Amino acid sequence: MTSTYKAVLYGPNPMAGGMELDLEYVEGNYQDMVVLEAVEEDTVIVRSYRRGPETEEPVPYRFYEEVDDEVGGEPDVQN
Repeated sequence: MTSTYKAVLYGPNPMAGGMELDLEYVEGNYQDMVVLEAVEEDTVIVRSYRRGPETEEPVPYRFYEEVDDEVGGEPDVQN
């Protein structure tokens, strides 16, 4: 058995629209979630993908959530 498997990410953006990648098994199982991070124009973009019930490779992961944070901006501190 290999330590990696083929996965494909699907989402509403070109960052991972149909992108294939090799993922490592976690304790012999598929990963439930994949998180990608990118920096675009002083913004850190973090996108999450969740695995569906399919088990045939490449295993599909669907877009779940996106979080955008500005890089180097003033901290947002609430009083």
